[in-house]
Amino acid sequence: MNIFYDIPTENWHHTHENAELFAGSAEEEISYKKNHSNQPLIPITMFPGNRMLTIGILTVSNPKKESGLGGNLTLFRDLSLYLLQHGILAYVFTGNALHSESMKGYLFSSISNKWIECKVPFPDIVYNRIPWRSYEASEEFQHLITNFKDYRMTLFNPCFIDKYVMFEALTEDGSLTNHLPPTMVLRNSGCLDSFLETYRHIYLKPCKGSQGKGIYTIIKNDDDTLLFNSLKHSESFPDFASFWDTKKRDLLKRSYLAQQAIIPKKLFGHRYDYRILVHYEKGFYKVTGKAVRMSQTQEITTHTPRGGKLFPYQDIKSKNLDLKLANIAQKCGEILSKKIGFLGEFSIDIGEDESGSLFIYEVNSKPMQFDEEEIETNRLLHLKNLFIELTFSNLKRK
Repeated sequence: MNIFYDIPTENWHHTHENAELFAGSAEEEISYKKNHSNQPLIPITMFPGNRMLTIGILTVSNPKKESGLGGNLTLFRDLSLYLLQHGILAYVFTGNALHSESMKGYLFSSISNKWIECKVPFPDIVYNRIPWRSYEASEEFQHLITNFKDYRMTLFNPCFIDKYVMFEALTEDGSLTNHLPPTMVLRNSGCLDSFLETYRHIYLKPCKGSQGKGIYTIIKNDDDTLLFNSLKHSESFPDFASFWDTKKRDLLKRSYLAQQAIIPKKLFGHRYDYRILVHYEKGFYKVTGKAVRMSQTQEITTHTPRGGKLFPYQDIKSKNLDLKLANIAQKCGEILSKKIGFLGEFSIDIGEDESGSLFIYEVNSKPMQFDEEEIETNRLLHLKNLFIELTFSNLKRK
C-alpha cells in the first residue's frame, strides 16, 4: 500500500480503495484519496489490525542549524530513510510538537535532501535521542514523559546514564563485580586524598560526561608528589594539599567520580578499549557490533574525538573474548533496565588489563554512530526489528 502527504490540506492519505489504514499510537485513520496531486508516494508495510508503524525520533530544537533541529542529524537521516525503505513511517520531532492538537514532525526528503515539516500521526515508538542531559533534567521533559504515557507511546531508552548510577547498579547486583574498577564519588578533599593514597594511580571522570571530555589522571609518587594529567598537558604538585588548593574549584563545580586506573594491555605501544553495540531482541541483549579504539596522541583515553584511532576487532578477537563480551552485555542490559527503565539499545566502553581481565568504563544509552559501516548497517536492521517487536510483539518476521 502507498501513502502520501497532501500539502494543501496537511493530511495523510492512502491510495488503496476500499481499504482501512490506521497509524500511530492513537490509531489515527488514514483515509483513501484517489488523486495524490503529484505528491511522492511512500510504500508502507501493513501490520496486524491494518496498522502502519510510526517511529518518532525525539530531539531538541537548534535555531543555528538550517533545519532548526539539534542532535545527530546524520543518524536521524540514515535511520529514517532506512525505515521508510522498509515501509515504516519515521520522522524527527521536538518536545514542542506535543503542545498542540495536531503533531508536527520532520521527514527527510531524499528528493530535496532536506528535512520537511508536516503534520504526522502520534508515534508508536519514541526513540529518545535528546542530546542534552540538562534538557532531560527539566520539568518540560518530565511533562513530555507523562504525555507519552497518556498517548500510549512506547519510550525507547528513557535517559542518559550517569556513570556513578551505572556503577552503583552493577555493584548492587554483584554479578559483574570483577569487571568494575574501584570507584567513588568525589565529594570532598578527604575522600579523594584517602582514595588516592590507596590506589596511587586514579582517573577523575565527570559523572555526566561523554567522549572523553573532562577526564584527568592523578599519579601519587613514592615521595607523595602528584602528577596531574589532562588530555593536553601535565602539572606537578609537591603534595595533595597544594593540588587541592589549585584544582578544587574545577573539580567541585560539577559531579566527578574517582576510579582506580587499570594497567592497560597495549598494542604497538598504545592502550586500547573495546566498543560494543548492544540491542534487545526477544528477551535477550545481543551484541550487534564490536569495535576497537586505540590511543595515539595521548594515553588517557581512546576516544576518536581525542585522537584515538580505529583498529580491527577481527585482529584480536577470540571465542573466549566474544563470550565474555556477550555476558557483560546481557547482564548490563538486565541490570540497568531494572534501574532506569527499558534499554533497547546501548553501547559499552570496556578496557582490558595486562592479565586479560575486562573492565566496564561506561554504558551509553545513546550511542553515536560507529565509523565501521558494517556495524551501522547491523544497527539499522536491529533497530527496525526491535521497533516492530515492541509494537507488534506477536508478529513473526524475517
